[in-house]
Amino acid sequence: MTFRFASVVLWCLIVVSCQAAVPRRNDARIVGGSDTTIENHPYVVSLRRNRMHSCGAAILNANTILTAAHCVYYPELQASDFEVRAGSTFRNEGGQLITVSEVHTHPDFDEWTLEWDIAVLKLASSLVLGTNVQPVSLPPAGMVVAAGTSVTIAGWGALYHVTIPVVSNSQCGMAYQNFAPILPYHICAGVKGRDACQGDSGGPLVYGNQVIGIVSWGYGCAFENYPSVYTRVSEFLDFINARL
Repeated sequence: MTFRFASVVLWCLIVVSCQAAVPRRNDARIVGGSDTTIENHPYVVSLRRNRMHSCGAAILNANTILTAAHCVYYPELQASDFEVRAGSTFRNEGGQLITVSEVHTHPDFDEWTLEWDIAVLKLASSLVLGTNVQPVSLPPAGMVVAAGTSVTIAGWGALYHVTIPVVSNSQCGMAYQNFAPILPYHICAGVKGRDACQGDSGGPLVYGNQVIGIVSWGYGCAFENYPSVYTRVSEFLDFINARL
């Protein structure tokens, strides 16, 4: 379970050593990675809230963006309070800056547990596609990526990327048995010293130019035996395709 404060108090009464699993939504960045450029990941955008970077996201087509629901679940805000920066290696300058016109969070999203953590955004105007701005492909329905397979995540300060192994849901479930269940619509990836971190929420986990996961939550960053938990995109194709 990704905990906010009220849940942390409850679990600290149960678990002797307590540190909350957290959504990847603040200012740290990819752990154990290296500098890269947007040309290598032209589908990645900086999702901005009130003109400041808040999350990662991925381009699905010229006016459709995929991210985590917890990145945009602010009932007090309007869609126009969000914007994306595409086509830039840097989250605060360059590229194309376009306002969001519609926010579609999954109807079953739970802001406390981060279950069903997926959202589709529509843009007020279309991105101009080119070398630095390209959509990423969706996976086929039911796609399974074997444990140990190398996958890639890219995220911000300046653009960073890292290759990490997929972790089986059964192994991931053992790691998080004192936190929350790992469900079929989750996929886990990461290893000690290489992982997503805060600031990477909503960013795409990619295998073979297909977005297979969306950064959702985890316990610390790059801790041994605690991979990050991602929303498994192949389980949400009906939700996504209805909003393309």
